[in-house]
Amino acid sequence: MIRPVDLGICHGYEYDGDPARTAIVLPGAMLAGMPVHAFAIQGALSQGWRVVQVWDEFLDRSHDPTEWTRARLEAAIAFAGAGELAVIAKSLTTRAAGAAAERGIPAVWLTPLLNDPESVEMLRARTAKALLIGGTADQSWDGALARELSEEVVELDGADHGLARVSDVQAVAAAVAAFL
Repeated sequence: MIRPVDLGICHGYEYDGDPARTAIVLPGAMLAGMPVHAFAIQGALSQGWRVVQVWDEFLDRSHDPTEWTRARLEAAIAFAGAGELAVIAKSLTTRAAGAAAERGIPAVWLTPLLNDPESVEMLRARTAKALLIGGTADQSWDGALARELSEEVVELDGADHGLARVSDVQAVAAAVAAFL
């Protein structure tokens, strides 16, 4: 079952699963990270995890993207109240890597901003396992750097920053399921 929830700072959705294990799904800058989040959420649900999906867009570019991201992550964590957490974040919300490192939270980074020095610095500081998923047609993706940052990398040939190809649904869902 999927329910709309109020995270205080924004809206969200809660997907039923084990309340002791919650995957926090953070949006990209637009479209709340969809459709690739649907693929990742399927992977989490297949392993019995509860999912709390943050539903928001980064429309006001005068705000600091790291603070915007951190505020949404913190709100979702407070709502979740779970003992075991994982983060699934797309693009802009790679900026959650610092907060995830501080808390030792494992994370899946969908189309991480590997061309953004601040995001890369935060990813280097990780204190828990990480899965990086990106495509060779994405200008923010650097496969060599991804493999330097984590042993767990899925590189999708020809996929762009949207990771929206139907042909990649199973690969993304399976990678997330295996990671969790």
